[in-house]
Amino acid sequence: MREILFRGKTLSNESEWVEGFYNHIPCGRFQRDEHCIQTINEDGRIGQLYNVYENTVGQFTGLTDKNGKKIFEGDLLNGFSYPYYRSEEDTHNYFAEVVWFDGNCAFGLVTHKHPTSTVRGISDGNADFIEGFDTDDWEIIGNIHDNPELLEGA
Repeated sequence: MREILFRGKTLSNESEWVEGFYNHIPCGRFQRDEHCIQTINEDGRIGQLYNVYENTVGQFTGLTDKNGKKIFEGDLLNGFSYPYYRSEEDTHNYFAEVVWFDGNCAFGLVTHKHPTSTVRGISDGNADFIEGFDTDDWEIIGNIHDNPELLEGA
């Protein structure tokens, strides 16, 4: 059984992220669409309901990075072993954005060559399914909402 979980940035506190169940309520309490995350308490019971920014909602991939941190859609990852190109002298040869491929119903990575990488073959915009990568090599370095400057540097 896989864990289905979503994350979103709250409207009430723009620096706060919440995880839980996602609800889209058309014509909600304020006669407008509402996008909400219902948290789950440590005891497994339903927690608080938060209104979140629609564009920040991302699903949990079911994977964790090398530090055990959950990887969500929209996260930015630093990695060492791009599956088709490997260079032992590189400390991190790519970084990537976690995306959802609608046409394939699968999570993927849109990769960007790390500015310091010497590996040939990696270019901005390579897209691969996420299962081709070794999670022991990944580290979450931010997300597209809080750290858009990381993609600009690519």
